[in-house]
Amino acid sequence: MTEKPYSSKNLDDIRKRIDTLDNNIHDMLMERAELVLKVGEEKRKNNIQIVQPAREARMIRRLLSRHKGVLPEMAVVRIWRELVGAVSLLQTGLKVAVAVEEGQDNNLWELARDYFGSCLPFQKSGSALSAVAAVRDGRVTFAVVPWPHDDEDQPWWEYLKDNNPSDRLKINIRLPHGDDPKKVNPDYKALVVSKTGFDSSDDDCSFLLIECNSTYSRGKIVELAEKADLKPKSLATKRRALEMDPSLHFLEVEEFIGDDDERLTALKGELGGEALVLAVGGYPVPPVYSKTIQPRDNDIPSAAPRKEAG
Repeated sequence: MTEKPYSSKNLDDIRKRIDTLDNNIHDMLMERAELVLKVGEEKRKNNIQIVQPAREARMIRRLLSRHKGVLPEMAVVRIWRELVGAVSLLQTGLKVAVAVEEGQDNNLWELARDYFGSCLPFQKSGSALSAVAAVRDGRVTFAVVPWPHDDEDQPWWEYLKDNNPSDRLKINIRLPHGDDPKKVNPDYKALVVSKTGFDSSDDDCSFLLIECNSTYSRGKIVELAEKADLKPKSLATKRRALEMDPSLHFLEVEEFIGDDDERLTALKGELGGEALVLAVGGYPVPPVYSKTIQPRDNDIPSAAPRKEAG
């Protein structure tokens, strides 16, 4: 005689409640997708930017502020990021280029998938420069590029100053998009470059591209930035090919810095009239989860940490 699977009235009742919840969740997801499409239509009619990372960051912070129970915060963020990515594809047909150089690991690919979700089309670019070029030429919407390293010959961030002001590329996202409370400065990070503007999410960091006389040391750059009421976090510097070449720096600072921020003018004044000080975007500060994130079996070894300012 075949033994029947174990069951009980309590278990059956719980399963029925789960089925009802699943149906309700599905109904709300479908309704939400329809509403987001209508929002997209209104944005296009009024020439408003479709993708808004700052608003998405505020949404995630709001959800986490009200979250409770056993469901991990990391799962909540992942679910909503998947949902936002899927609906964004319906709105605009977004595409993502990820800089994965030959022989390197797939850190950036994994970070990009975690943020943009599984529905958006992804393509690998052989270098950060080619990924940024794909955005510039309109072949993709976003480029996922490595966190800047110091003393590179051809850093990708150098090309953020080579566009027309009305069509300039900006940084607007930092990956990963959530941090372990025991490691709020992850070993391996990436940035996202696009033609999407950088707007304030009320808790941000910004990047400045600085071209100035090579007599200024890195420490002096940080000192003058502080004098201009900026708060430096990290600094990367391009390796100069010739002694006479000006220095090119990529400065990360706290707070939102827009194109017309008075502190840009103040820093330019400190550096001298020939200096270039350009706001090139930034990112909403990612949430810090309340519990430590346990590593997965397939976690990839991290790269060397960035150099801090000064």
